[in-house]
Amino acid sequence: MKFLVPFFLFISTLGISQEIKIEYDKKHDFSKYKTFSFGESQINIPSDQKELSKVDIEKWIKSGVKRELEYKGLKKIDSLGDLIISYVLITEPRYDVQQLGPGGLTPNSSDRTFTRNYTENTLVIDLNNRSNYLVWRINAVDDVMGKEAERTIDLIIVKGLRKFGKFKKK
Repeated sequence: MKFLVPFFLFISTLGISQEIKIEYDKKHDFSKYKTFSFGESQINIPSDQKELSKVDIEKWIKSGVKRELEYKGLKKIDSLGDLIISYVLITEPRYDVQQLGPGGLTPNSSDRTFTRNYTENTLVIDLNNRSNYLVWRINAVDDVMGKEAERTIDLIIVKGLRKFGKFKKK
C-alpha cells in the first residue's frame, strides 16, 4: 500500500503540463463539410533539439488528423477540400523565476530565488474552410518532443477533434 500513493501522485502529475484549448463557433454548421486536404504547415525545432525528425512529426500529425476526420465521415482528397488542415509546431526555450521568501531553498540558505529552465512545445492545428474562415482550432502546449512524442501528438488530436461535427446550425 505504501507504493500506491507515490505511484498515483506520479500519474496525476503527468497530465498537469498538458494544456489543450479548442476554439470553434457552436452555431456553425459542420455538416456541410464532406472533404478535407492538407495545406501549408510549419515545424520549428531549434537546431540543438533534433531528437525527432520533422518528417516523423509531420507523418504523426497528418495520420492522426486523417484518422479522426475520416472517423467523423469526411474524406481526404489531394486537391482543395472543403476543409484545409494546417498546423504549426513551435519549440521555444522558457524559464520561470520564483521568489521563495525569507526561508530560501534550504535552511540557512541565502538563495531567495528559484529558477527553472525548460522547453515549451506549442502545437496549433487549424481547420479552415475554402474562404480561409477558421472553423476549428486546436491549441496545445505539451511535451511533443519527448520519448512519447507520437503518443502525445495522437492524444492531442483525439482530444482536440472529439467534439468536431457534433453541432448543427439552429
